[in-house]
Amino acid sequence: MTVVVTGMGMVNGLGNDCATIWRNLLAGQTAIKLQNGVPVAEVNLDILDIIDCQPRVEQLLFIALKEAIASAQLTLPLPHSSVIIGTSRGYQREWEMILNGAYPLQQFPQLLSANLSAQVAKWLGAQGIVMTISTACASGNWAIAKGYELITTGASELVIVGAVDSAITLLSIAGFQQLGVLAKTGVYPFSQEREGLGLGEGSAVLILQARAVEHQPVYGLILGCGMTNDAWHITSAGQNLISAKQAIANCLQQSGLSAQDIDYINAHGTATLNNDQMEAALIQQCFPHSPPVSSTKGATGHCLGATGLMEAIFCLLALRDQVIPPSVNLLTPAFDLFIPREALSQPLKTALNLSFGFGGQNTAIALVGK
Repeated sequence: MTVVVTGMGMVNGLGNDCATIWRNLLAGQTAIKLQNGVPVAEVNLDILDIIDCQPRVEQLLFIALKEAIASAQLTLPLPHSSVIIGTSRGYQREWEMILNGAYPLQQFPQLLSANLSAQVAKWLGAQGIVMTISTACASGNWAIAKGYELITTGASELVIVGAVDSAITLLSIAGFQQLGVLAKTGVYPFSQEREGLGLGEGSAVLILQARAVEHQPVYGLILGCGMTNDAWHITSAGQNLISAKQAIANCLQQSGLSAQDIDYINAHGTATLNNDQMEAALIQQCFPHSPPVSSTKGATGHCLGATGLMEAIFCLLALRDQVIPPSVNLLTPAFDLFIPREALSQPLKTALNLSFGFGGQNTAIALVGK
C-alpha cells in the first residue's frame, strides 16, 4: 500500500520555505559558515514572524508545520489526525540555558522531547496517536516510517510527520569535537578532502494521507520503509554492513522494487571519514547499476534528527522537477560513485532516502513521484 504526500514544509540555513531552499540548493549555495572556527549552518529567525517566548526548537518546527498545513490545503482543527515528531536533541539548547541561568528552571517540565508532539497536537487539535521519536540522526526517517505504518494499518488516515533539531550549542560542538568528527574548515561530502561534519539546524514536515481529497495537491508517494539496528557499537557501523544492507532490502521488498529500479539516492553523506567510506561501500554493493547519488549536507549542514526528513523532501522535489540536486562542496571524489557536482536534469521515477544514526540505526525510505 502506498501513502500519499499532500503537504510539505521546511526551514534550514538555506531558507525559510521549501521553494527558497530548493532553489538555493540547485544553485549550489551553502549555508555553512565558520563561527569561532566551527562550521555551522544557522537559520535566520530575525526576519520571521514568530512567537518570541517559544523555545527555538518549537519556533523552527512551527515554521515548517504551518507551511505544510497550508500546502496541503487543510483547515484547522484536525481532531482525527495523528502526530509523529522526530528529534535527536529536543530542547537541549534550553537545558543548557537553564544551567547557565538564562532560562527559568520552572520551565523544565515543558522541555521534555514529548512536549514537541504535544505542542503540535494542541495547535492542530489532533486527538489521534501523538508521539515523539528519538533515534539519533535517523529520527526523521523513523518518523516517516511510523507515519507510513499508521496509515497502512488503518490506524489513521491523516498523519502529520515532522522532525526538528536546534542544537548548535556548546555541548553539541564539544561532543562532536571529542569524537573527532567535527570539521575545521568546511564540509566536503564524499571528497578526499573530507574532514568531518558541520552542524546545522532546522525542521521539516510532511502531511501523509491514505488518499488525497478533491483539490488537494499530491507531491509524491511513500512506497515503503526499512529500519534495522547494528547492535554493534555506539557510533561505528556494524561489521560487513549486514544490518544496513538488510534495512535497504526490507525497504525494497515492502516497496515492491528491485535495486535496479532505484533512479536516485539521497545519501546520509556526513563528510566524516568513516561514514562516507561505509556508505559508499554500501551503495556500491547494493546498487551495482550506479544510480546518481547526492549528499546535501554540504549545503544544509548536518541537522541531526531533522536531516532525514529534509532529505526526503529533497527526494520528492527531485522527482517532481526531474532534477538531481548537487553535492555541494564535493572537491576531489574519493569513491567510485556517480555524484553530480551541479544540478543534473535526468528522468526519475523513484528515489531512496538513506539515514543512519548513532546507536547503530539504519533507515531507508523509498519514494516515487505522483
